[in-house]
Amino acid sequence: MTKRLLFVSFLLLFAGFSFASGLEAEAVSYPSSVYFSWKPVEGAVYYDIYNGQDFVVRLPSSEHSYTVERLLSSESYSFSIAARTEDNITLDASFLDVETDSWDGIYEWVNETDKDNKGKMESYRVRLETRMDPMVGEYHAVYLIKDGMELPIFPLYDFSDKSSGEWVDFDDEGIAGTSYRINAKLFNTSPFNPSKWRMDKVVIDYDSTSAYIQTSAMGMIFETVTRYELYCEDGSMKMSLTTEGSGVVDSFLFRNPNPGEGDAFILTRIG
Repeated sequence: MTKRLLFVSFLLLFAGFSFASGLEAEAVSYPSSVYFSWKPVEGAVYYDIYNGQDFVVRLPSSEHSYTVERLLSSESYSFSIAARTEDNITLDASFLDVETDSWDGIYEWVNETDKDNKGKMESYRVRLETRMDPMVGEYHAVYLIKDGMELPIFPLYDFSDKSSGEWVDFDDEGIAGTSYRINAKLFNTSPFNPSKWRMDKVVIDYDSTSAYIQTSAMGMIFETVTRYELYCEDGSMKMSLTTEGSGVVDSFLFRNPNPGEGDAFILTRIG
């Protein structure tokens, strides 16, 4: 379908048609998506969905639900769903104003075993806060809650801070150095600590963030990748936390010991 046809289709949607009763549709919002479902309209060949004036998707008449993804959290949207014939005539339409939910809150993983890395990983609790930055757009700041303190573990630096790629001594007492050191020790199962570390890069998406950090130890350079991914499951908001390392460092990373959960730490929002 050409852009011109899509634009004409949008105009027809608002061209003053007198709909019999309005297409019966419902919307369920999540932090980064909205799930739509609707009752079939007799004679419809297509269902067109718009986000404001932006065309989203054209579905065949056999489809009566759709999830619009990659939306901003805590944001208001105006969607429309139109039932159309083969000739692009609008039979019925529904207009839905929706506000997405927020990921913000406290998330916790609880160790269900006695394998806790010498008492360091009996639980893991963080606070997540959605922010907007002119350089990267929407992102999720993560704070480690430890011993009555909140330590910023992502991002460790402001995105405009040019020093973020420089090497930092492991014992550095600055904000980034302290946060990195305390968090890193929780997952380190070896008796050794790196001599220094540096932020290599970060990759930010709507519901996930990956932080690449290089460490120097015993004259060698290693890289670890920590990934936070947000999702909804069984009515709960959750965060999946995984860390992978290059070379021998990977064997010294503490893995999730809970049965049936895999290596990722699954944190559930508790407040």
